[in-house]
This record gives sequence, C-alpha cells and structure tokens, in this order.
Amino acid sequence: MRRGLIGWDHDEVAPAVLERRVQRVQQAMREQNIDAILAYTSFAQPSAVQWLTHFVPYWSEALAVLTREGQPTLLASLTQRVHPWIREVSHLADVKVAPRLGDKTVEVLREAFGQSGFRMGVIGLDTLPWSVGGALIHAFGADAIADASELYAALRQPADEAEIALARRAIVIGTQAMAQIPADATRASDVLSAVDRAARWAGAEEVLLRIAPDYRDDAPLRRMESDAPLGERYALEISVAYKGAWVRLARCFGQVRADRYAQLDAWFAAAAARFEPARALPAPPEGEVKAWTFEACSGVYPLEVVATQRDVSEACAPGTLGTLSVECALADGPWRASATLLTGSGIVAPATV
Repeated sequence: MRRGLIGWDHDEVAPAVLERRVQRVQQAMREQNIDAILAYTSFAQPSAVQWLTHFVPYWSEALAVLTREGQPTLLASLTQRVHPWIREVSHLADVKVAPRLGDKTVEVLREAFGQSGFRMGVIGLDTLPWSVGGALIHAFGADAIADASELYAALRQPADEAEIALARRAIVIGTQAMAQIPADATRASDVLSAVDRAARWAGAEEVLLRIAPDYRDDAPLRRMESDAPLGERYALEISVAYKGAWVRLARCFGQVRADRYAQLDAWFAAAAARFEPARALPAPPEGEVKAWTFEACSGVYPLEVVATQRDVSEACAPGTLGTLSVECALADGPWRASATLLTGSGIVAPATV
C-alpha cells in the first residue's frame, strides 16, 4: 500500500495536458479502427492510467475505458467512500463502482457498443489479470480483444513538459534524501532509515531502496529486510515516485579520494549527454564498462528495461525520459551510477526549490 494519498496540483499537470494525451490516443484509435481502449491499473501497474487520467491507486485495482470521444471512465474496485477523492485527483468522464471488475467492464462495453461489431484494445494485454481478461473472453470471444501495447508505446514517449517537471521534482527528493546519509554511518540501517525518512518527508509517494553494504566483495543491490555492516565501499539505489513520475538514482559511497569519484561522475554525465542505445558508451577514465541498462515508461509499469549493453532491439525516440544505470569494473572493485535523462539531451537537472 502506498503511504499517503496523492493530490492534484493543476499547476503541475493541467487538465489540458491530460486531454492532449487522451486525444493522441483517440486519434490513433480512429486510424486503427479501434472503438475502445482498456487500461488496467493497480499498485504494481499504475502507469498507463496515471498518464491518461492522473489517477494512481493507493491500493486495490481499477480499469479505465477510453472511447473515441471524451475522457476515460474509471471502473474502480475501491469503495464509494473514496470516489470523491478519485474525482478530485483525476480527469475523468465518470467513476463507476466495480467490485467485480471484469463483470463491470463487460457491462459497460455492452451498454456502449452492444454484444458484437466493435473492436477493443488492451494496453498491457499480457499482464491483464485473468479476473478481467477471462470475463472479456467469455463475453465477447478472444478474437474481439487486441493488444494495444504497441499503439500506446508509440505515443507514450517522448515525454511532455509536465512529466519532465514532475521527474525533476522527484530528482530533488532523491538527491536531497541521499545527502542526509550520516557521515558516521556504520550499518545499512543507518543509511536506509535516513534516506527513507528524508524522501517521505519531502513528499515522495513511494520510496524503494536497494543497497550493497559491502560493494567491493558483494556487488548485487538488494532490498534489505535485516541489517549489515557497511564495508569500505557501499552502493545505494533510490527509486522515488512523485505524482506518478518515477526516477531512479544510484551512487557509490565509501573511503575513496573525492577527486576520483568526481572524475567518474563527470565521465558519467558526459556519457549520458550523448547516450544512444545503439551506440557504445565511451570508455571511463579508469577500468571498463561492465554493464548498462536504460529503463523508461512505455506501458503499464513505471520503469521497464528497454535497452541493455547486450540488447538494443527496442528503439527509443529522441526525448525519451528514462534512467541510465552503469556499472564499471575498476582495479579495486565495482563502481556504479544511475541518473534520469532525456535521450539526446543528457541528464535531467533537478527542479529549483
């Protein structure tokens, strides 16, 4: 469950921004002869519905139904008690109670289109829960349901100015939270508690932390459920959500010359500025690039791997907002960094606060 409800500041995301996004999808629907687009949302898969409506569930599940005209209708498994809040924070045509989400979706589609003769597409069809997908197949047949993931992915990037601004605010939260790590920290719990507290007090709706307490001898980053002493070098990754925009930051800490990490940080910033998935990263000032990944939002998940050092099969449009993560092998152990960037433009600067 998310720790806190999300408000809607129209200065951050104006209704017109959401309307333009919806209209782009509707134009593609008309071009591809699709009558309705369905987008499922849950704690784990919030992104498509958030991008279209600004709604992010703090628990339970819902499904947005978008036709060729107007704003989406949200079918929500959440109780009517929270429907006023949903309307306050979302740009929707209507909110309907849907304790049985699959059956309610069938009912709404039949009311709009009848039993047959219409085409529907589902964003993220492969991840649609069977409780919804099974009801649709039983009512309309499998041939009536198309995967609209590629249609949506082609429209999702490049990021618009509103999304970039939210990401910049999330970067501030993550960067300032990392700055709260105590200088005398000796255990993973010292680091994690300080960073988590600072990020949540700054307004993060969600904070996910992974740490490698002894990065030289045990490199994988992990979600810590216990505690461990810090080694000479440790690595921390923080993923921050702010109003539905997710960013991921990572840094190395420990006993090392400040100028050495400064050189690596400068190399990483320059590499990010010129980053293209199909082009190799330049060599670092020492060691070699061991691996890199680029994650972006192109479907129902906030961040999905769209390119790696070994696989660049997916094209990224210029202006794609995502996270570049790099791990280098140095003579005395690994080093890593992650930052949010726009492809073709470089690392996204934090917002001025």
